[in-house]
Amino acid sequence: MQTNSRAHVGEEGSWCAVSESESHGQVVRGCIVGTDYLSEIVTHSGVISEIRRVPGETSSSDCWISPGFIDIQVNGWRGKNFNRESVMPEDVLEVVRMLWEYGVTTFLPTVTTESRESLSKSMAALRQAAEESAEVDHACPLIHLEGPYISPQDGPRGAHTLEHVRPPTIEEFGFLQECAGGRIGLVTLAPEQEGAIPFMEELAGKGIVMAIGHSDASPEDIAAAVNAGAKLSTHLGNGSHAKIDRHRNYMWEQLARDELSASLITDGHHLPPAVVKCMVRCKGVERSLLITDAVGLAGLPAGLYSDWDKPVEVTQDGAARLHGTPYLAGAIEPLTRNVQRAVQFAGISLADAINMVTINPARLMGMADRIGSVEVGKDADLVLFDWDNEKYELTVTQTMSQGQWVFPNGDSQ
Repeated sequence: MQTNSRAHVGEEGSWCAVSESESHGQVVRGCIVGTDYLSEIVTHSGVISEIRRVPGETSSSDCWISPGFIDIQVNGWRGKNFNRESVMPEDVLEVVRMLWEYGVTTFLPTVTTESRESLSKSMAALRQAAEESAEVDHACPLIHLEGPYISPQDGPRGAHTLEHVRPPTIEEFGFLQECAGGRIGLVTLAPEQEGAIPFMEELAGKGIVMAIGHSDASPEDIAAAVNAGAKLSTHLGNGSHAKIDRHRNYMWEQLARDELSASLITDGHHLPPAVVKCMVRCKGVERSLLITDAVGLAGLPAGLYSDWDKPVEVTQDGAARLHGTPYLAGAIEPLTRNVQRAVQFAGISLADAINMVTINPARLMGMADRIGSVEVGKDADLVLFDWDNEKYELTVTQTMSQGQWVFPNGDSQ
């Protein structure tokens, strides 16, 4: 027996359909991003088992199917903060479920500059969450450690606490990795910090992705970091001085290094449209990633939050600023907004922007064998969404994780 439910009807009549059968699992019909025809995707036991083109059918592109979105930098969401000592495993699960609403099926919980004790507690909570929940284990395969090995300077340090900035040591990282159960897979640091280059070499040799960020690095420092195995520039254009030398500076140097991909916050607040366009054209679509860098205030109503680490104002236009200052205190927009703005600002195609939140981060993190594209044998993590090309609006209608529909039928509300 087979039952069908229409997921979406487009203005011109094209639609995505979802069906279930005991023998064949889920069948999803729609237009896969990057194609102009209808396909049927068959999933079974949590993986994609078959993809077939629907004969004689074309799509007016009212409803798209994409791989599940990937965000390699999430500090928290809707009141949950991975950087608080009080973070609990159930908080991580809540964030996993809340992000399904925006099509995010994989993300890297991000822990930032804090004391050794605080970092260890965050890592332990993240580890426990993954060990106790299959949902968290699947959605959060790795952890991003952003700091504390960053520049102490105002500007490059960003909103990180000066008190806890310090040079890297293998001993401390080993301790944190043990607390995390070996799940730290991405480390952002300043290569000019004392001992940073040999530190990067050792971690890169173990398969950990090394990133440059929150840095006042010289051209020589950046060259040394690349030689040591650096692969990424974290939120390029942010975590930097307000004013820099127009020619000899760390942004030009990183843009010029083809060995470095760049993650960008394209929410409309962190980078002006012209900067986004130039960075994407310089790096190329294949080396550009979109991230939220979402803090725990993301998803909360506008207002003043004085009980946070520092008083922060969430504005009506989707920004979080340190109260009484023009300075941003992280990001609060969902990944869908970053996709929208990337298309609008950089003048790229929807397919290119989707690659920046799917296959590009999957390749960077060494996970492209199971996620990041709609292919037979890969995890059945899928997103169905509408795209309004005139308004640059992306609306997620359904999200699938491991072959199961989790939004809107899951716990993401």
